[in-house]
Amino acid sequence: MTLDLGLLSDLGPSERREIVASMHRHTYDAGEVVFNEGDAADSVHFVVEGRVVARRSSEDGDRLAYAVMGPGQAFGELAMIVRGGRRTATIEAVEPTVTLTLAFADFERLCARHPEVNHLLVRLLAARVNRLTEALMEALHTPAELRVVRILSSLCGMYAVGAQSHSPVTVQLNQSELAELAGVTRPTANRVLRRLEASGVVALDRGRVRVVDPGALRRSATGARPPNRA
Repeated sequence: MTLDLGLLSDLGPSERREIVASMHRHTYDAGEVVFNEGDAADSVHFVVEGRVVARRSSEDGDRLAYAVMGPGQAFGELAMIVRGGRRTATIEAVEPTVTLTLAFADFERLCARHPEVNHLLVRLLAARVNRLTEALMEALHTPAELRVVRILSSLCGMYAVGAQSHSPVTVQLNQSELAELAGVTRPTANRVLRRLEASGVVALDRGRVRVVDPGALRRSATGARPPNRA
């Protein structure tokens, strides 16, 4: 199996091989929970195949989606910082998913032998800060309807790995999940998606969105409305 572990790219070949040798492979079915918010945190997961969605509990007790991660990305990295910590989110597989996990104890042993392995933790935390910063800027400065278009365009890019840039892409998320990721209400997300559908950019199906024209979606994400093809 070819591994896409981009966050290890700054390490030397020997350190990279030793980390991979210390990892454990896990598989999850679509809809299966990897771990729940509040669970003991003792390992970081690297996504090899498939995609997962991260959810956090609201003040009302609802679990709201806030991020989707795919091959080459990692989650649960806070376990590498504090021994005995707790998971801050619930992670659920969106589709059949494979991860490789690195336990806290194995990470500590690797750092003792190879201090440069600490660079991995820096990269993991930098990636998290970057995601949070981008999400905050979007929430503060981007109109709600445009946020829906941009999150769908971002997901389209994630799901289009290995496909041609103009080929249709199916995003395996429903309208409620897209609304949560964009930080808008479901009616707002539905209104935007219906407009994109009327323009021939997307096709809506139960539990998923098929992006028929990725190029037009990318242009819409810049703030331009899609052309009316009616």
